[in-house]
Amino acid sequence: MKDLVVFDCEVYPNYFLVAFKNIKSGKHVSVEIKGKQSSISDEDKKYLLNILFKRTIIGFNSRNYDIPIILYVLQGSTCQEIHRMSDYIIENDSKGWQTINHFELTEYPQITHWDIQEPSPAVGVSLKLYGARLGSKRLQDLPIEPGTVLTKEQMLEIKEYCINDLDTTIDLYNAIEDRMELRKKLSEEYNLDLMSKSDAQIAETVMITVLERRGHPKVYKPKVHPSATFKYHKPDFVEFKTPQMRKILDEIMVKDFPLGKDGKIKTPEGFTKLMQFKIGELGYKAGIGGLHSKEKSVRIIPNDNQILMDKDVASYYPAAILNFDIRPKHVGKDFLTVFRDFRDKRLAAKAIGDMLTSESYKIILNSIFGKFGSKYAKVYSPGHMLKVTLTGQLALLMLIEELVMEGYDVKSANTDGFVTLLDKSRRDEYEQRCSDWEKRTGLTLEGTKYEALYAKDVNNYIAIKEDGVKGKGVYAEAGIKKNKVSPICIDAVKNYLTKGELISTTIKECRDLTRFLNIRKVGGGAQWRGQYLGKVVRWIYSTDGDIMMSVKPNKAGAIAKVSMSDGSRPIMELGEFPDDIDYNKYILMAYDMLEKLGLKEFKI
Repeated sequence: MKDLVVFDCEVYPNYFLVAFKNIKSGKHVSVEIKGKQSSISDEDKKYLLNILFKRTIIGFNSRNYDIPIILYVLQGSTCQEIHRMSDYIIENDSKGWQTINHFELTEYPQITHWDIQEPSPAVGVSLKLYGARLGSKRLQDLPIEPGTVLTKEQMLEIKEYCINDLDTTIDLYNAIEDRMELRKKLSEEYNLDLMSKSDAQIAETVMITVLERRGHPKVYKPKVHPSATFKYHKPDFVEFKTPQMRKILDEIMVKDFPLGKDGKIKTPEGFTKLMQFKIGELGYKAGIGGLHSKEKSVRIIPNDNQILMDKDVASYYPAAILNFDIRPKHVGKDFLTVFRDFRDKRLAAKAIGDMLTSESYKIILNSIFGKFGSKYAKVYSPGHMLKVTLTGQLALLMLIEELVMEGYDVKSANTDGFVTLLDKSRRDEYEQRCSDWEKRTGLTLEGTKYEALYAKDVNNYIAIKEDGVKGKGVYAEAGIKKNKVSPICIDAVKNYLTKGELISTTIKECRDLTRFLNIRKVGGGAQWRGQYLGKVVRWIYSTDGDIMMSVKPNKAGAIAKVSMSDGSRPIMELGEFPDDIDYNKYILMAYDMLEKLGLKEFKI
């Protein structure tokens, strides 16, 4: 196993830098070229190749930028030429392979390189924004405008900036190390290099590889005419009992679903209105993308004779593919054979506690569905994506309709599940109805009993379970996929609902600065009291706060306020716990959250 080192390049007309930092030891080294007409020395070239060959190098967007730049450096290019290549990559949004072909670069198979941009779970997120979400110590934009001819002092400043980026890359790698382990597992099992691929890329690569290794003809992207339309063809089990839902189903089946320019199914005329309806007292909105009920500010606490039960469809999309006979026409029946094999491998691994293998196959199973909707994918099949999404929603609505007709109180529903309040005396009957539905559809429901449910709406709620608290939407932990918005307020709300702890107690006793942070990306950058902060900003609410403003004017020509930044003070570098936190503001924000969860009176 080679040592893991992160790396990054900085390019200016008279300066090139590539810096490396060992993830384990923290040691960092660099190679520099100074002067417009200067190129790498023989000694530095030998040193750089030694690093590249004997380490696993890890970057962010490095397949498209840093690797082609380094290959060009190794060919003896001058700083000025390297800078021109850098401009070419950025201006043309050139992919790594395109740049390598365009500049006729020599590649080195001895280099083991991982680009962690695609394996990271969020989409279109910059390294700086990941750093903010992960609590990286220092957030910093490029301090000197690209294209500047640097002084010696500025070269030192750029080097310091680059080292900080390496620290952020290490933070990101550590946060996704489990995802990289999955990629190692699958790479070894299938003898493929999957280390720099996204979940969806892995899924399709493995699926196509297995098909072709089993003797299936080579799979190509299907030719789907851009003006094609699709009909929904329901499975035999999709049936409704009420005239309202039968009429809706009949109208769905005569609709023509067109493709958009992006290759995805578009909503046909009148479909949005058709798919808004009531079952019992609860309103629903369904569509191509998903199902959700339309309740607002709901508080549900079962009494001693009641049960509040959440039912979710297990492995929703993989189960739908297998049970609804979903197989892209141009791939054929072998698709389902391989897909079922992946499912069986996952279940077998899960049964013996091999969670690494189980999670590896979970990635493949869940991500294949998403590829049905990508016109660039070899398994592109928009008609089948439509069948999966609509059949899943209709199947769930069948069960909801039946339960409501029998007097059950369905309180909430979304794409893959629903919540019901029922009398304990009817529990067995309720479970039998669910079991009958499972037999009809081939899907499996997993149940979780809630002690209480507090919902702003169907996508933003706090559910209290016997073994903990589940938060969704604005009440979920921010993590790597989501910007922080005063998480201390969510802590306070959860503590109030589960322990009866006063909002003010949770907030005032906390000494973790990261729980008070707010994070936002600002196009063009933000400033505070005339100080430029960068395109990713991080702040607390302060007793000596102010408003953050954007740097660039909006479309109307005005300088806009950064949303939610009233009373803010930037925290671009984490340090000691501050003494100027505006506790009252956080307390009032938490009170507002409680009100939106349906609580009109609470202890203060």
